[in-house]
Amino acid sequence: MKKLILSALLMGSAAIAANAQANSVLLFGNIGFHSVTDDANNKTRDFNINPGIGYQFDNHWTLGVYGSFGTHRTITTSQVDWTYQNSYGVGGFARYTCPVGKIFAFYSQLEAGYFGYTTGISGVANSGGNAGGFRASLTPAVAVYVMDGFALNFSYGGLQYNHINSTNTFDLNWGNQMNIGISKNIFCGKHKHHGMKMNHGSQVEKDDMNDEKED
Repeated sequence: MKKLILSALLMGSAAIAANAQANSVLLFGNIGFHSVTDDANNKTRDFNINPGIGYQFDNHWTLGVYGSFGTHRTITTSQVDWTYQNSYGVGGFARYTCPVGKIFAFYSQLEAGYFGYTTGISGVANSGGNAGGFRASLTPAVAVYVMDGFALNFSYGGLQYNHINSTNTFDLNWGNQMNIGISKNIFCGKHKHHGMKMNHGSQVEKDDMNDEKED
């Protein structure tokens, strides 16, 4: 059976810049869309958005908050209305970054917070239900510095624990899912370097080094 698949990944989740430094704000997130239509005209639509913001206290640790929303919809040729499942979540994260040279960095992100979902049939009142619970995850990833605080980020799955309606699930999906994304660091004020620091050529870092020479 042939399938027509349209997929767009605008920003990848769990993103971080390879030149993470103290006293900076990290903005990240992902926006994804996936559409499948088979030969019988059965359709599947997926959309998700997962923004986040964090503060980098030093060259390794970042703390912040995240949010998420996603929807999964299907319809077959025998249906008039779409069947859907909407998911949402909010929580906090902690991230540890380990730079490797001037271009690469490894990092792990731990997330914990509330998540829930609703199900139903569009256009049909009281056709579904809802539930909520606790979710925690640990995601390892690699960042590749590009320019001016931007980085490409690659993750390949991780560990996830869910507790919902007295049911516990634990998933290990290492290597089963790949995310690719970008991120941007925003530096807050001026900071002094103590010893050798990574210099990736960004204007902020050049200005700081020039300030040190003038001092």
